[in-house]
Amino acid sequence: MGYDAGMPVSDHIAFPLLRIFGRLEAKLKHRPRFIRQGQRDAMVDWRAVNAVVSALPPAAFVERVEDETRNKILAEERDRPKVQVVVEVDGLRRARFHERPLDPPDHYPSDAIALVEAARRVRNNLFHGGKEEPGDQPFDGDDNEWGRAALDVAKILLDLVEHDAFGPAVP
Repeated sequence: MGYDAGMPVSDHIAFPLLRIFGRLEAKLKHRPRFIRQGQRDAMVDWRAVNAVVSALPPAAFVERVEDETRNKILAEERDRPKVQVVVEVDGLRRARFHERPLDPPDHYPSDAIALVEAARRVRNNLFHGGKEEPGDQPFDGDDNEWGRAALDVAKILLDLVEHDAFGPAVP
């Protein structure tokens, strides 16, 4: 296993995933609709991304995702991968992984949103790794599977953005 950021995803998955997410976010920022409002730092408005993917016909996004990925993310419990939250332990604020439903409470349940949110969680856990306690496993021991699933989703999102399914870029 490679990538020494606290999450044991193999390099051949971790590096392409981070690279594709970087390209995806850069391309989204060339579309004003996807830049988060009210912030000085340019950040992607993932709620706007979720609104677009949930409005796409299933054949344009959800059905393009590999069956293995859809099963990994959408089957059974839709509360993984875990997210880090702040908890108080012995009077100290600590980051701990907890389960959280994939469908945001302010949206109707959507397979498209769940796919995007799961991929973002994997990216975030990988990029911001190294914060978990020993044995505090964000993916319950199948990190490469989650990495492959996130990579699958990210590739399709990038393809959609590059083919203007998210609207044309502003020069």
